[in-house]
Amino acid sequence: MSKRASAEEIRTSENPEAHLEQIRSILFGQQMLEFEHKLQGLEQRLQERTTWLNQELLDRIAALENRLVGLLQQEAEERQIADQALQGSLDAAVDSLEDRLASEMKEMRADLKEQGKKLDQLASSLYAAIEELRLHKTDRAALAGLLVNLAQALQKD
Repeated sequence: MSKRASAEEIRTSENPEAHLEQIRSILFGQQMLEFEHKLQGLEQRLQERTTWLNQELLDRIAALENRLVGLLQQEAEERQIADQALQGSLDAAVDSLEDRLASEMKEMRADLKEQGKKLDQLASSLYAAIEELRLHKTDRAALAGLLVNLAQALQKD
């Protein structure tokens, strides 16, 4: 230590600022060490608290993301169920319309067949009436001859 002290004495005698620093160190050295120690403790606690807050923030963000993902999945499932129900309703409505259309077409075909039968009967009746008229009608030439004979007979009288 004597070598060290002598080296320091040489340095302080050469440099007045170093001498002033040595006096400060003697006067305030212990307080500075305590302040440095307290400051390091505060910095360490601040760093720990910052790390904890960062981790807490990350955890909360992750929890929020998980909740949002869950809500989005739930909404997607609900939409899918609603879409399936709507598709089922639409399919049922289409089936009902197809059934109704098929039955109405069947009824129309039956009505058309019925009307066709009636038209056939009317046509048959009309042809029969025409044929009867042909059989019962007087021939024009015969009628004309009859009228001529009648007129001659009346002239003679």
